[in-house]
Amino acid sequence: MEAFKGLLGPLGLNTSSIQDTLKLVVIGGTVETARRASISAWNGFVDSFYLTAHFSQEDYPYDWQQPAWGRSREFEITTRSVGRNQLNQSTTGDLDEEEMEEEDEHELENGRRRRKVAFIPSPDITHTIYYRGHWLKITRTRRYQDYGHYSALKISVVARNNDILKRLVLEAKREYEKDAEHRVHIFMADTTYACWRWNGARQKRPMSSIVLEPAVKEMLLADCRDFLRSEDWYAERGIPFRRGYLLHGVPGSGKTSLIHSLAGELGLDIYVVSLSSKGMSDNTLTTLMGNVPSRCILLLEDLDAAFTRGISRDASSTGAPTAPTKAAADTNDGSTLSLSGLLNSLDGVAAAEGRLLFATTNHIERLDPALSRPGRMDVWVNFTNASKWQAEGIFKCFFPSRPSASSSNEASSVDASQKNPPGSRRKASAHAVPILEESEITELAKRFADAIPEGEMSVASLQGYLLKNKTRPRECVDEVAEWIEQEREARARIKREKEEREARERKEVWELFWGLTCRLIRTSRRRKG
Repeated sequence: MEAFKGLLGPLGLNTSSIQDTLKLVVIGGTVETARRASISAWNGFVDSFYLTAHFSQEDYPYDWQQPAWGRSREFEITTRSVGRNQLNQSTTGDLDEEEMEEEDEHELENGRRRRKVAFIPSPDITHTIYYRGHWLKITRTRRYQDYGHYSALKISVVARNNDILKRLVLEAKREYEKDAEHRVHIFMADTTYACWRWNGARQKRPMSSIVLEPAVKEMLLADCRDFLRSEDWYAERGIPFRRGYLLHGVPGSGKTSLIHSLAGELGLDIYVVSLSSKGMSDNTLTTLMGNVPSRCILLLEDLDAAFTRGISRDASSTGAPTAPTKAAADTNDGSTLSLSGLLNSLDGVAAAEGRLLFATTNHIERLDPALSRPGRMDVWVNFTNASKWQAEGIFKCFFPSRPSASSSNEASSVDASQKNPPGSRRKASAHAVPILEESEITELAKRFADAIPEGEMSVASLQGYLLKNKTRPRECVDEVAEWIEQEREARARIKREKEEREARERKEVWELFWGLTCRLIRTSRRRKG
């Protein structure tokens, strides 16, 4: 200290004031260090009693926790979807106009439903919720990635074991599944990141709404259920636990609709792969196939167009790609998928097991035999144009009837698609379907089926016609003959226009070829002359 005073003496500074300042600095630093150390120790002590669970928005458990969000004391108000990848999910704090006021007879406003107001916790803030005698600390954070942002939840509770968190997760799971039991989740393949993206939840479609030839639906449903229950049987015999179904036939015959209905009946999600999508390669497809869950439906649509670009889907097409043009070369999508890569992804060493593979094609003759052999495609189902039996069933599905006394005594062996559905329980609207007697609906359905030519009209075309007349069952039957004539004329006109266009294109090509030939002849003659 004396040496320090000797240094400051020649400068004329007051050493006592500097000493006091240094003492304050040392004391203050010591106090602050002690404060921070005590806070850190206390937080560590308190955190040692907390159990914490983390939930990512990219996984299902994130959605399970949403119903309790409405209890938060600080929240965001939004009318957008708030679930995993924009899944619509209600919470206990959501506002519903029907709860606030009497139900209006006009359910829609300007052609769309009223927006629902949702409450979600504000991000980066700790929320406190009381649950079963425990205070839960919930924090929602946002994270950003290359393909967008997603949220994460962190739930903490003071408890001796994790029983309270297990109870919370299981209860939330049951509530969520109760709400989602009538929906089928659709996942699409993302070739950019070789992963699956949630694409939406669709209402389940009842099997009775699918009208196929007798026993086809029952056969497929029974086969799928038997496969899902036979995992041990496959393992005991060393057979890969995989099953493939090939649905082939004319366009618009109900192949995709049947898959949707089967998924709802079996309670499975659908994973869709477009083999002709941009950037699809062998490695990408193998990665996607390896990440498919064990219990799901894997759908490969338009299998015949997997390795071709710019082909026609009509019956006259040979399946060969059209000649490449300069524009096509400039827009090359970089797809390098090969038949060998597809085969390896279906039943290779890294292929997933336990999934139901469904493939659809309009031209089975174009498929390579290695792709459609048993072991890859075990069950084949042919879809044709609508028969009279199907036309009658489709008509009954569209128009409900008032059940008669004798209908309750019908045999249970009657196909569900041939039964008249009961009237809708929803409230009456401006487009309500008239409820007719069951006997009258049956008679109209028979007349409608008799007017439909066997195997000429597609199921999609019949459905389109019935949709246009969904409130006019009697007029629908009376006008069906006129509609069939219009359809035939439209097909003939389209065919004639196509033939004229092809003839014109051939003529242009021939004129171009003849002009080039004449020019070459004149050029050679000049050189000889």
